[in-house]
Amino acid sequence: MKVSWTPYALESYESVIDQLFINWNIDIVERFENEIEALIEKIEKHNYICPKSKIYNLHRCVINKHNSLVYRLKDLDSIEIILVIFNKSEHIF
Repeated sequence: MKVSWTPYALESYESVIDQLFINWNIDIVERFENEIEALIEKIEKHNYICPKSKIYNLHRCVINKHNSLVYRLKDLDSIEIILVIFNKSEHIF
C-alpha cells in the first residue's frame, strides 16, 4: 500500500515535532515518531481501523492523548495522510 502525505500534513507534522523539541526532549520526539510509524503500519494493513471523521471519506486516528492523524483512502492501494492535529484545538474533525 502506498502512503503519501499532503503538503499540509507534512507542515502540521513538522509543527508538532518543533513543539515537542521546544517543550520536551529528544526522547519524546522519538516516541512520537515511533507512534506515527506504528499507526501508519496498522492503517496499511487494516485500512478502516480508525473511525470516519465528521467529514466524508476521512478517517481520524488518535496517535496519543495529545495528537491525532487524519487520512483518506485514495483508491484500493493508496492512503493519503491529510493532517496531524492537536486534539484540544478547535478543528472540524
